[in-house]
Amino acid sequence: MSEYTLINKCPISNTTDKITYFDLGKMPLVNNLCDTEYDSLNCKRYSLKLNYFQFSGLSALSHSVNGDLLFSKYLFKSEINTPYISHSKQMLEYIEHIVELNTGDLIVDIGGNDGTLLSTFKTNTDKSLNYLNIDPSQNLAKLSIDKEIPVLTDFFSIETAKAMAQKVKVIVSTNVFQHLKDINSFVEGICTLLDEDGIWVLEFPYWAHDLETKQFDQIYHEHVYYYMVTSLSKMMDKHELDIIRITPQKIHGGTLRLVMAKKTSNHISDGLVQQYINIESKYDIEYYKNWGDSITTHLNKCKGIISDIKKSGKSIVVFGAAAKGCIFLNSLNLTYKDIDYIIDDTDIKQGKYMPGTGLEIVSRDSVNLDDIDYMIILPHNFSEYIIESFKDTYKGRFVTFLPTIEVI
Repeated sequence: MSEYTLINKCPISNTTDKITYFDLGKMPLVNNLCDTEYDSLNCKRYSLKLNYFQFSGLSALSHSVNGDLLFSKYLFKSEINTPYISHSKQMLEYIEHIVELNTGDLIVDIGGNDGTLLSTFKTNTDKSLNYLNIDPSQNLAKLSIDKEIPVLTDFFSIETAKAMAQKVKVIVSTNVFQHLKDINSFVEGICTLLDEDGIWVLEFPYWAHDLETKQFDQIYHEHVYYYMVTSLSKMMDKHELDIIRITPQKIHGGTLRLVMAKKTSNHISDGLVQQYINIESKYDIEYYKNWGDSITTHLNKCKGIISDIKKSGKSIVVFGAAAKGCIFLNSLNLTYKDIDYIIDDTDIKQGKYMPGTGLEIVSRDSVNLDDIDYMIILPHNFSEYIIESFKDTYKGRFVTFLPTIEVI
C-alpha cells in the first residue's frame, strides 16, 4: 500500500481544475517525533504542496499521507493546554444557549484527543449527560478513560456512525476537520448521528485569517484541507445541513466556530454566511500566487535575524515542540547547529527529537534558564500565556516570527 495518495479532485465540486500556489518541498511528519538525533536528521519526508480548487474555493495538499502514519501514536495532549481548557468551558456555555441539554443526552467529541473537552463539560454542568470521545490515537485512549470519558478508538466515518445506531444531541469536532481526507464520509456520518434538532459544533483554523497573518506554518501533512466559509457552505448544502452560527475564536491563532443543523430542524440561522462569502471573494488565483511570494520574503527575514543572533555569540533555544514549529524550523533548514534545544512541557515529548532538525526536546526544569539569551516561541498563538509562565524564571529575550516578527 502506498504511504500517500494524490488529491487530484475537489471533494466538494468534484472538479479537477487546480493551481499550485505554495510549495515547501519535502517535509517530515511534524508529530512523528524521533528517538535519536540520527533518526531526526534522516527521517522520511513527503511532498508538502498546496493547491487551489477555483470552483469551490477550497485549498488542499497535493499529497495526502495515510492516517495510520500520522495519528496512531499522537504526542499532543490537550490537558496541558490551559487556554484550551478555558476555551472548552466557554464552549459549553455557548452550546447551552443554542440547545437545551437534558438528562441522558449524548455529547460526542470527534477527535477528542485525551478527553479534555468532554471532561471540562462534565465538570462544569450539574446535568447527568452521557459523553463519548471518538479518537484514533491508541496511546491517548487511557488518558480519556482516566477522566471517566468513554472512548471509541477509531477514525470517524459513515461506517462508524451506522455502527453506533443512535442519535446525538451535540456533536463537537475541534481542530480535526482539516485533518480528514474523506470529508464527505465524515459529514455523512454526522448527518446519520445527529438528532433532528441536534447541532454539530465545528472549529477549524480559518484559512482567510491564516493567509492575512502569514501563518504558513498551519500547512503540514495532517492538515489536508484549508477552509473558507465559501467552501464549507457548499459542502453543507451538499449534505442538507445549514450553517446556523459563525463565531470567530482566538484559540490556535485564529479559529472559526461554525454550528450546523439539519435543514429540516427548527434552528434559525444568524444570517452571516453570505457576509463571509462576500468578504472571501477577494481570495482569487492572483491573491494566492502573491501570498506565496510574500511568505518567501518573510522567511528570508526570519533566517537573517537568527543568523545575526548566532554571529553575535548569543545562545538560542526554542519553546514548544509544536507541529507548526516543526514546519517553521524545517522551512528555514534550522538544525542543532543553529539552535541549542527545544523546551516543551509535554512529558511524552521530552527526550525525543524534532523531525528533520536533530534538536532534542527537554523540560524547562532540566535546563539552566540563566544561560539562555534568546527563546523563540514556536507556538506563537499561545505566546502571551507562554511568556507569562516564564516571568519569574527567565530573564532573556523572547522572539516570535509569526504573524509578525517581534523581539521582546
